[in-house]
Amino acid sequence: MSTRVSNARRRLGRSLAIAWIARSAMLSSGIVCAATPSAVATDEITAAVVRVVSGDTLVVPQRDGELEIRLADIGAPQGSEYYAPAARQLLSNMILNKTARVVVTGRSGPGRIFGRVYAGKLDVNMALVQRAAAWMCLEYATQTDYLPYQNDAIRFRRGLWHQTTTFDALIRCRERPPAEHPVSKP
Repeated sequence: MSTRVSNARRRLGRSLAIAWIARSAMLSSGIVCAATPSAVATDEITAAVVRVVSGDTLVVPQRDGELEIRLADIGAPQGSEYYAPAARQLLSNMILNKTARVVVTGRSGPGRIFGRVYAGKLDVNMALVQRAAAWMCLEYATQTDYLPYQNDAIRFRRGLWHQTTTFDALIRCRERPPAEHPVSKP
């Protein structure tokens, strides 16, 4: 093993140990605080959204740049696909320039995470599925809360379901998964 890799592992181990000790101290003293955007090692991040990239991706500032957040368990049309501009606009209206709380569900490199996003009491991931601006990626989903809302939208052909089929959504979920790895189903 190269010295460079072992040094990186040592630094990572030290930073995880420090984060664990600090979190344990806060929990044992009864103090609960929101994480800063730069504290990606934590399970929750609170920050103002500065940009919406697509109907399922947003950006928050960090001390050393920006952090891209992909909404977990769901996918939305991209680029020039049918309903992509409407999905992006809906997400912008819900969250842009507002404080978001992100419950981290996974990571993909240093500048990208997956998570469930909340704006106050609003579950943004669920709201996008309810309003037929996103689909649930059942193959990757950790929770199936969204399924009844998606089925209702499909049944009445609302929003993106006017021209999108469940097969199309399945293909797009596999092309651009909303999680680092699929969840193993029992």
